Amino acid sequence: MPDSKVNTTRDLYNELVSELGNSSDLSTRNCLIGEERIPASVVWIDGLVSKQNLNADVISPLISGTQQLKLLHQSEPPHELLCSYILTANHVKMVNTSDECVPLLVSGWTIILVEDSEGAIAVNTQGLETRSIDEPASSSVIRGPRDGFVESLSVNISLIRRRIRDKAFRVETLTVGNLSHTKIAMVYVHDRADKETVDEIRKRLQSIDIDAVLESHYIEEIIKDSPTSFFPTVYSTERPDDVAGIILDGRVAIVVDGTPFVLALPCTLFHLLKTTEDLYLAYPVATFIRWIRYAGFFITLLLPSTYVGILTYHPEMVPPQLLSSILSSRDGVPFPVLMEALVMEIIFEGLREASIRMPRSIGSAISIVGALVIGESAVQAGIISSPSVIIVAGTAIASFTIPSISLSGTIRILRFFMLLLASLLGLYGIIIGLFMLGIQLASMQSVGLPYLSPFAPFKKKEAEKAIFRVPWFTLRKKR
Repeated sequence: MPDSKVNTTRDLYNELVSELGNSSDLSTRNCLIGEERIPASVVWIDGLVSKQNLNADVISPLISGTQQLKLLHQSEPPHELLCSYILTANHVKMVNTSDECVPLLVSGWTIILVEDSEGAIAVNTQGLETRSIDEPASSSVIRGPRDGFVESLSVNISLIRRRIRDKAFRVETLTVGNLSHTKIAMVYVHDRADKETVDEIRKRLQSIDIDAVLESHYIEEIIKDSPTSFFPTVYSTERPDDVAGIILDGRVAIVVDGTPFVLALPCTLFHLLKTTEDLYLAYPVATFIRWIRYAGFFITLLLPSTYVGILTYHPEMVPPQLLSSILSSRDGVPFPVLMEALVMEIIFEGLREASIRMPRSIGSAISIVGALVIGESAVQAGIISSPSVIIVAGTAIASFTIPSISLSGTIRILRFFMLLLASLLGLYGIIIGLFMLGIQLASMQSVGLPYLSPFAPFKKKEAEKAIFRVPWFTLRKKR
């Protein structure tokens, strides 16, 4: 390994080329500067720099500033004159070793090496190509802003800052990943966020030791509370207005470079069942939709297991006419109720996954046509009964009302667990499962906040806001 302390630019250049392995995208532009025509080399990595910024802020000033250097060239070294008078970039700094240069090069900076000078000049010319700001793909917007996060850290922070123009807005950046050197930012409102929560999140981020962070879920999985639990304790979103509302509530957002998904902490179960659009609708409508969401949560979790448990162990609970209709539709079906429900649930999950992985133009057709054809054919063939198809379809519709993708995935897994308990013990098994689930949720926290807050522990005003969408006029301050 070469010594990281270098004295000449030639040595520094050789070390840069050696450490980057003579990479073919390492580019060099040689030029002569000053009255003495001092040789200088401009080094950058193709694809990471903005060619426009490179030409306008580095190469053009170096060449056209020769006359200006002639007038200024008295006793100051050439590289100091370049930093002070010639280069027009917004970020310019001196670097002395290859250990300082390499991380800047691979981040899109340009290095200027002036012969017979100690160290080099680093100029910020970052210019990674990013997609344009568009409507978020993971959530449909009915009413509200239609801009979504992109894969650029600076752009995402600006989308949040344009909504919160206050001096208390804070952004703290750090780098994680031993190989990827991914930049992340902690965003919060200083006078609203709890200091202990901010310090705890900062501590968890600084303790991350991983080779690469390619998406925000890497960080989510490392810093989350209860890592063995199926339930998510970190909220993620693609919507800047959602994040703005989150940090105005006193929570902390984590923006990761290279992904449009922003994380938020702390997160409770009821945060995952609310959406930003609740704030953009009339409060009676928003409250009603929120109740439908809560009902969809329990239907998704309990409907198949309740169907199996009642028909297997408690048929006397079903009205006689309804029971007669169900039993007549099951005449000739060779499988027990549990097997029917499991097969239909697995088939539907397979269709859901196939529709996601297929191209958009045919994905929806596969899910709809596949469900109709398979369900109808199975009923006609006497393999599956009609009530089972109805139960599975109703459960699927209810699962779509859950706004959080991560929470929806968790409930889909727990649905099978509840099915097995119902097949063993009937409704008693379902009650046991709910008790176990309640104990698990009550024991969980998210950065110190109980997962079932504001109901356990109970906080009246916050609980009312969780159940009802409180009208804005009730929040006005009286003067």
